[in-house]
Amino acid sequence: AYNLKFGMHVIMALLALAPYHLQPADSAFVTPSSIRTTSLHVSSLVGLPRTPSSIEMESSQNEPQSIGLENTNMLHQSTKDDNPNNSALPSLNRRQVLQSAAYLTASIPLVHPANAQPNEQAPIPRGTVFEIEDPDTYSAVVYIPPDKTNGGDKAQKVETFPLLVVLHGAGNNEHSALYEFTQAAASTTPPGDHTNLPPYLLSTHQAPSSLSDNFVVVAPYVGKGKRSLYDEPRGNILSFVKWFNTWIESQTLEDGTTGSSIAINRQRVSLFGFSEGSTLAVELATTRQFNGVVLASYGFTGILPKMAVERLQGIPIWVFHSKGDDVYDIQCSNQLIDSLIAHEGGSDVFDGGNIVKYTKLIPQLNNSSGGDAGKGREHVRAALVATSSDEVYTWLLSLK
Repeated sequence: AYNLKFGMHVIMALLALAPYHLQPADSAFVTPSSIRTTSLHVSSLVGLPRTPSSIEMESSQNEPQSIGLENTNMLHQSTKDDNPNNSALPSLNRRQVLQSAAYLTASIPLVHPANAQPNEQAPIPRGTVFEIEDPDTYSAVVYIPPDKTNGGDKAQKVETFPLLVVLHGAGNNEHSALYEFTQAAASTTPPGDHTNLPPYLLSTHQAPSSLSDNFVVVAPYVGKGKRSLYDEPRGNILSFVKWFNTWIESQTLEDGTTGSSIAINRQRVSLFGFSEGSTLAVELATTRQFNGVVLASYGFTGILPKMAVERLQGIPIWVFHSKGDDVYDIQCSNQLIDSLIAHEGGSDVFDGGNIVKYTKLIPQLNNSSGGDAGKGREHVRAALVATSSDEVYTWLLSLK
C-alpha cells in the first residue's frame, strides 16, 4: 500500500509539469489569410511615445502567494471560445498589414557563423545577433551581451546572465531564422516576419541598455514552411531551452573567453511572447520553470481552467494589449488578468502588486472608416511598445 501511494504521488508530480494547452483566437475566429499578420515592420513604430495620452498603465499593489503544484493530475486542456463579438473580426492578410507601415530601416549585415553548431567550437560573437541550430528541435537567433571585463583575466571569469526566451507569433516563415527576426525591408526584399521583437532591436543597436547589457536572448524559430511555434509540441520547446543553456556554456567566444565563461542563471529564465507566442508562453509558464513572463497581444479567448490559474500564481506576468487590436480583441487579456486577480480574492489589477502588471494602449490609428490602412497595426504595436520599453527589462531584472 505504501509503494502504491508513493507511486501515485510521483505520477501526480510528473503530471504537474505538463503545461495547459490553450486554444488561441486564431483557430476559432481568424481566417487563414488573417492569421499571418504578425510581421508589421518595426522601423515605423519603434520609439513610440510612452505618454499618458498614448498608454494607460495599470499596475498592482499586493503580491499574491505562490501556490504549489501538489495533487495536480490534469494534462493539456483545450477550451474553445464562444464569444460572438470576435466573429466579426476582419480578414487580414500579410500584405495588408505590411502595407500599413513605412519601411524605412535599411538592412544591416549580421554575423551568422556557419559552423556555430552544438558539436563544434567555432568562436561566437558578443553584442550582435547570430543564428544557431539544435538539430533535434529548432534553429534560433541568439544575442550575448558585450564583454564587461574591460581586458581583465577572462579565462578565470564566469559571467552569469539571465536568459530571455522570445516566442514569435504566426507568420509566413519563408526564410531563415536570422532573416525573419532581423531583416529590414528593402526595395527588393520584404521584411522578416518577426521584426517587432527584441532580436531586431538588438541587431540594429536600438534596444534599451537594460536589455542589451544584461540578458542573453534566444528566439527559437519554428522553421521554413511552418506557421507558428504554437503548433509545436510543448516538450520540444522546453527541450530546446535546456539544450541552449548547455550549449552556450560550452562555447568559445570571439573576445577570448572560453569554456564556462558564460553561464545562464537557471533561476532567472523568463519568457517574452507575442500573439500566438503569448498564448504559448502562458502554457509554458504553468510548468513553473520560468521566473517572469511578458505578453503582448495575448490571444486565448477562453477562461483559464482553475488548475492552470493555480499553477500561474506567484509568477510575475506583465501584459501589453492595445484597445484597437483588430486581430485579438483586448478582452482576451482582460480575461487573463481578471482570472489571475480573482483567484487571490482581488477585484482589479491594482490588487496584483508587482506580480501582475497590465499596460493598455490607446489606439493611435482609427480603422473604423474601413479600408486596409492600418489593419493589424495595433496588434503588432503592443509588442513594439513592450520590446522597446526599458521598464520591462528593469522589471525582469528585479525579479528574484
